[in-house]
Amino acid sequence: MSTNSPPLIETYIPERWVGWSMEFIGAGYTGLLIKNGRLVRTLSPGRHFNFALPLLEECELILVDTKIRNLEIESHGDFLSKDQYLINVSLNIMYQVVDPKRVALELSEPITALISAIKDTLGEAIGQLRVEQLTTQGRAYIRQYILEHTEVSYSLGFALEDVRVNDINFPEARGIIRQVEGMSSREEAEHEASLQAQIAQAGRPEILQPPVQQINIVSGSNPNSTNHTLGSTVEANSIALEGESPPPSSLPSHDRQANLTNHRLTLAPTVLDPNSRKQEPIARLVNNSSGAITILSTSPFTIGREPSNTLILDDNLCSRYHAQIVQLTNPQGIAGYQIIDLKSSNGTFVDGQRLIPNQPIWLTQGNIIKIGSQTWTFEAS
Repeated sequence: MSTNSPPLIETYIPERWVGWSMEFIGAGYTGLLIKNGRLVRTLSPGRHFNFALPLLEECELILVDTKIRNLEIESHGDFLSKDQYLINVSLNIMYQVVDPKRVALELSEPITALISAIKDTLGEAIGQLRVEQLTTQGRAYIRQYILEHTEVSYSLGFALEDVRVNDINFPEARGIIRQVEGMSSREEAEHEASLQAQIAQAGRPEILQPPVQQINIVSGSNPNSTNHTLGSTVEANSIALEGESPPPSSLPSHDRQANLTNHRLTLAPTVLDPNSRKQEPIARLVNNSSGAITILSTSPFTIGREPSNTLILDDNLCSRYHAQIVQLTNPQGIAGYQIIDLKSSNGTFVDGQRLIPNQPIWLTQGNIIKIGSQTWTFEAS
């Protein structure tokens, strides 16, 4: 907004004489008379008189500019096109206050709220166009789309009179699309994440397995014999460590041979427990850059920037509450997972296709999920 323009909202304390005061509301303004913290009257342009008991009633007059005003909005790599290019857009918005009470008394930062609403609509418009469409017909499409979707701005107490798209360009900072180099921010982030993972892996100490002590079970005739078959024949009273003499047997030598022949012990075969059940498969997200695994341990599994989400992403291209994954049973009675985009500014993509907000789709093994500048592979087993 221009620095020379008058403020949107001004507050005055009326001057009184024996309890009476006179206010003059200029053209293009609406007055809100507040008495003891309550709105008692809305004043239209013109001259007005009011009375308040001295020392008992505190009054103030709030003037709201209801003329058509200008608002400049500039984005800095906040939006993604349909083909995943970061876009800068500069807008000139002509707006007017249509609900002075809501703007002045119910919104703590009315202009900030208006900018946020316009940017949400702008992100939806940009997300529907590819780069070549933005360069050819982007200005007209964005203007028309914002003017046709003014319901959020109107609910805040503003009416959008006109929209002018001043400029559409591509940022050229580090980590943003560089068409000359042919590298995207996602590719740069993946490359750097891979390098960091290799550095972290190289810094880990190699843990050697402890040596395994070998125990030979021998028949007692020759402890150093090389023909020891472990697990085939076991003599209960002739067990020795390798390199040591077997303990003396209490049986005579001829009885010992007979005992070896008649009392051979064989190991029982391994049998699977018939009552054991196969563990239920657990769905997970595998980060394609870092390889980090995130288990979908709750339902719904929410994703976004806010700390209350299950998966918190520190990503400027991610909304506060971006998307969620829920576990459901499909019509065939099989448990599965659905992903839902929660009206995010830059969209949620599955296998390159942008999801329609609030419309769930089923996830299958190997689906590639993209949110902001990060991608995951969905695995259900």
